[in-house]
Amino acid sequence: MTPPSARDLASHVTPVSPDTPCAEVFDRLLADPETRSIPVVRNGRPLGLISRKNFLLTYVRMYGAELYGRRPVAQLMERDVLIVDANTSCEEINVRARNAFGDMRMRPFVVTENGVYAGIGNAEQLMMVMADLATARAAELEEQTRRAEAASASKTQFLASMSHELRTPLNAIIGFADLMRLKTLGEMQPPRYGEYVEDIHKSGVHLLNMINELLDMAKIESGHVELRETVFYPLDVGLEVLRMLRQSMVEAHLQLRVDVADGLPPIHADQQQIRRILINLLSNAIKYTPAGGTVTLSVCICEEGDGCGVEGMLLTVEDTGIGIPGDKLEKVLEPFEQVENSFTRTRAGTGLGLALTKAMVEAHGGRLWLESEVGKGTRAHALLPPSRIVREEMARRRAG
Repeated sequence: MTPPSARDLASHVTPVSPDTPCAEVFDRLLADPETRSIPVVRNGRPLGLISRKNFLLTYVRMYGAELYGRRPVAQLMERDVLIVDANTSCEEINVRARNAFGDMRMRPFVVTENGVYAGIGNAEQLMMVMADLATARAAELEEQTRRAEAASASKTQFLASMSHELRTPLNAIIGFADLMRLKTLGEMQPPRYGEYVEDIHKSGVHLLNMINELLDMAKIESGHVELRETVFYPLDVGLEVLRMLRQSMVEAHLQLRVDVADGLPPIHADQQQIRRILINLLSNAIKYTPAGGTVTLSVCICEEGDGCGVEGMLLTVEDTGIGIPGDKLEKVLEPFEQVENSFTRTRAGTGLGLALTKAMVEAHGGRLWLESEVGKGTRAHALLPPSRIVREEMARRRAG
């Protein structure tokens, strides 16, 4: 459907020349009460408009007829008139009218064809057309949103289905690789096969972790994330995660620092998800920090007035890695996003780690944000709200 233009709004009103006596125009307005504007034209070129209201207010006042009756109508015409070509879209007319007259858009406008007068545009009709266009656009956006949501749901369902299908054979591969690594059925010959089995096992575990991330993202996108909340000490979980990742730190030739506040109270949260949050943040730091660098885990309580600027339990993972450009800090928190450079291209992954971490933190009512400087490192902050802290235990420890 072709969008409506000025041509569709133009009504032909017989014009007058600028030399027409005002008395003649007055008689015409009296004879036709429906006429609200009369164009003033010379040789087909529009010069202005006679507004019924303004013209009559001037003409009928005391001595108005005597003063203007014989004078040319050009003296009472409005020269500040919007003139548009017949092919101009209604949207452009609306913009030009707003720019020209501000809030006073309920004015007629002159329509021309190749510069020659063709009619007068009805301002009220223009507003009706704009309202119809807005309604149609809203309906179109609603339909596009519906289709996008349907496509997203289909994608999520596909990821979930495929991930489940892939996990079954992968578990078998990893299981048999474990049997061979542990030499359950005896020694392998030649011994080099042991190295191959180790590679099979590592690759299988890596692929299984990627599939699990896809499943987790599918759950999050479908809104099926449930918190299994218990009361536990985050320090215990943190130490457990550090033990899990110790070998990775050694292989990456990195130093680990831990900075945990004394008397850290327990929290009320999903212990498995808090563990995943720490694993993801620390794994990211290890992955993107070159050999010889440092990864630091710190946990503290931030309260009003202590200078932190936030309130709650703050989990921070800091590294001396490659850093993230400032304009990419928000982007890397989105699914499947990674910062591309020569270093990251050697690091495998789905690009879901930070997105999943952000979703898990937000599921607890908290927020995740990054601070980074290219070439110097990154700080990832996961803030759990004050409501997650078990205050009774905190008060008891302080009193003791």
